[in-house]
Order: sequence, then C-alpha cells, then structure tokens
Amino acid sequence: MIDRLVTLHTHVGTWGWRLLKLHLLWLLHTLRGGVVLGVFPATAAVHEVLRHDLMSDDVAERRGLRAEFDAAWRANLRGANVLGYVLTLLWAVLLAERQLLAGAGSGLAGAAGSLLWFAAAFLAVATALAWPLAAHYDEAALPHLRRAATLVVARPVTALVTGAAGGTVLAAYYLVPGLVPVLGVAAPALATTYCLRRSGILPAPAPAPSPDRMKESTV
Repeated sequence: MIDRLVTLHTHVGTWGWRLLKLHLLWLLHTLRGGVVLGVFPATAAVHEVLRHDLMSDDVAERRGLRAEFDAAWRANLRGANVLGYVLTLLWAVLLAERQLLAGAGSGLAGAAGSLLWFAAAFLAVATALAWPLAAHYDEAALPHLRRAATLVVARPVTALVTGAAGGTVLAAYYLVPGLVPVLGVAAPALATTYCLRRSGILPAPAPAPSPDRMKESTV
C-alpha cells in the first residue's frame, strides 16, 4: 500500500512538473510570436509534446523538452494560426448572433436561442477535439475541423467525454484560480489528448525518439 502511494505521488509530481514546464514554454513562445502569431502555434506545440509524452513508457526519461517544443512551434507557425483564427472567427460569429438575439423579440430569441446554445456546445466540443487531432495528423486546418466535426456526430460519447475532460479542468481553474498560472493550457490539453488516445480512435504509432514532427497523414 505504501509503495503504491509513493508511486502515485511520484507519478503525479512528474506530470505536475512536466505541465508546469510546458505552461512556461507556452507563455514564452506566445510572447515570442507577439501573442497574435504566437499563441496558437504554442498551443499546438503543447498538444504535440503531450502526444509524444503519452506514447512514452516513462515521461521522466524524455529529455530535450525545450528543443522539442521549439521545433513543434516552428513547424506549426502557419497551420496552427489558420486553425486558431478559423475557430476564433466561428466563435465571433456565435457571439455576434447572441448579441443580435438579445435585442430580438422573446419568441424569436427563445426559438433561435436554443439553436444557438446547441451550436455553441457543438463548437466547444469540436474545438477541444481539433487541437489533439491536429497534433496527430499532418494536414491543413480545414481537414482538422472537418474531422473534429465528424467525430462529434459519429462518436458523440467519445467526443463528449473528451470535451468534458477539458471542461472539468477549466471548472477546477474557476474554483481554484491559483492553478491557472501554474498549469495553464497544459492541463486541459493533457486531459483531452489522454481521453482521445484512450478512446482507440487514433492509431498508436511507435514513439518518436527525436523532436521532429512524426505524424500520420491518413485516418
């Protein structure tokens, strides 16, 4: 029993330290890109590193985190920005529609409001899926979005569980705001990536020994 507790604490400590370093690298590379051009490649890099971490037998033995993160950030400069800003545009459209409905009549607002809430829930889950999918498949932004939307429709339970895992971390952030500057984007990214990999939807290639992009280009 004691050995199990020690193992558990060691495992939690290893992952906690890993997530802290990933969050700091995310901040550094977000600023490196002037925020506007850095935040989405940094987010993609977090997901890509975590993908390799989850493929590894022992994450504590993985070295060269900064070099791996930097390589992933550079490789995702274009694709991640396209994906991120397309998602941003979709969210902006939903928010604009919400503002328009706020000034509409109660009957129209009630009917359209339900549809808007459904669209927001759909987009929230698709957003949570898009980033780990983008880390796994070497494709353009739009195929990632199409794959995420298809997954929500075809595998709703898996999609909802994955989205709920990331949402649970965000809820924990709301309850304990002090976790945000420590774990940041890394913790919800780990939750969604872990759930999606455990679902069996993604193939499991051999672990990559180097920080080069090792992605599958087919479903």
